[in-house]
Amino acid sequence: MFEAHTDVVTPGDRARWRHDPFGAHIENGRMFGRGTNDTKGNLAAMLIAMAALKDAGVPLSGSIVGGVLCDEEGMMTGVRHFIAQGHADPATAAVICEPQDGLICIAQKGAVRARFIVTGRMSHGAMPLSGINPAPAVARIIDGLADLEYDAVGTLGCDPLLDWPSFTPTVVQAPAQGPPQLNVMPGEAEIQVDVRTIPGQNHDDVRKQLSALARETAEAINILYRRYDRRLGIERSGQLNVGVEFLTDRPCTRTDENDPVVKSACWASRRINGREPGLAGVPGATDGTFLWALKGIPIVTMGAGDRHVPHQVDEWVDLEQLVDTARIYALTALHYLYPAVDR
Repeated sequence: MFEAHTDVVTPGDRARWRHDPFGAHIENGRMFGRGTNDTKGNLAAMLIAMAALKDAGVPLSGSIVGGVLCDEEGMMTGVRHFIAQGHADPATAAVICEPQDGLICIAQKGAVRARFIVTGRMSHGAMPLSGINPAPAVARIIDGLADLEYDAVGTLGCDPLLDWPSFTPTVVQAPAQGPPQLNVMPGEAEIQVDVRTIPGQNHDDVRKQLSALARETAEAINILYRRYDRRLGIERSGQLNVGVEFLTDRPCTRTDENDPVVKSACWASRRINGREPGLAGVPGATDGTFLWALKGIPIVTMGAGDRHVPHQVDEWVDLEQLVDTARIYALTALHYLYPAVDR
């Protein structure tokens, strides 16, 4: 199976782009635009490779299926629906077509994504004592996430393929709904957290850590407000609440470097690039996470594009590398499905 996703992330502030983020501008052998690197370029290479194999009429010992899926950048509903419909059932291996700059990735970080909701009470900005401000709790949660990451790094160290674990607040929003206003103290705030894990981290423990952070934050900030109220000689009704909701849980993945799909990818890369490919890990999760976790399908992740460029302003992909990637994809499938090829 080949798999690539069709969706892209937001371009952000278009004024910061040198070229139209959806214009597919070509300059000096590079195509610029949101999704060129992650991962429409590799999707195109995958489709070209499949078409070339079909047109060549080479007899194969199996078949090839292409997963052209949506929502990889979100909740991965596309691949989960693909699996639920039984489309992945025949697959014995998968190539995940993502920008890895020629590396052959046999491991992926896990992910726990969560949302903290801090609930206080809305008030006029000039009369904050008539409300309960969620901002101190937001600050404490962000500090707490940094502490959790520091502890994880010290305990687990650096994985040779996946680097470091991380606890990253990615969305901090107050109010949680509706537009902010300078003279309005919000009654609710939201923090979305993207935790990326490496082998050795137990996801149940991560959930417990985040739940404990929510509980301890609420207790500490309510004590702070009560102490402050006593100093002012007032008593505000109600209290601040902090809840945490878990959005997704994706395990780490690892494919044995001696698995046939890894050997096929390495053979194909050697044939096209003329050198031994490097084995590495994906710093994030991909649709392959669910193919591996739910169906036990061995996966490799590889494709054209600088792996640090996705989601950035002026995203780009090298067109010559894309052509070579299409060749590597085709030869990977040929090697895997054609036993007569010299391995």
